[in-house]
Amino acid sequence: MAEQWHRAARAAARKEVPLLAAGNTTARQAAKQLADELAMQSLEHVVYRNGARIPVRVWAETATLAKSAVAYNAGTLNLTRQAGVTMVEVFDGPDCGWTTHQDPDKANRTIRTVEEAAQWPISHPRCRRGFGPRPDIVDAA
Repeated sequence: MAEQWHRAARAAARKEVPLLAAGNTTARQAAKQLADELAMQSLEHVVYRNGARIPVRVWAETATLAKSAVAYNAGTLNLTRQAGVTMVEVFDGPDCGWTTHQDPDKANRTIRTVEEAAQWPISHPRCRRGFGPRPDIVDAA
């Protein structure tokens, strides 16, 4: 069953993710299409290692939103680097931590290097993190 799931998920993602990357669809539309593809193959749940059973639609939306957020932030950071800017401001939820949602190092409105930001483009599924280039700041201190 696990192998069937992985084959189906990879095949569906190969079809939907390029459309998302090309701008032909939104993340939510891509998630719906991915879930529909998996549901047509009678895959209704994702079973995690801890035994949790997650409905495929919830999993597909979460995975698609996370992948699109990482891709969007990677694009922002790549252009920031190309412009010679080394620092970014982090825009995130007020309670969101830097490496995980529970991390006491809160991310919102902090200044980070482009390299730090690239290591943590998001901190959890459904993360709202974004980055703004700060050409006016040249040193983290």
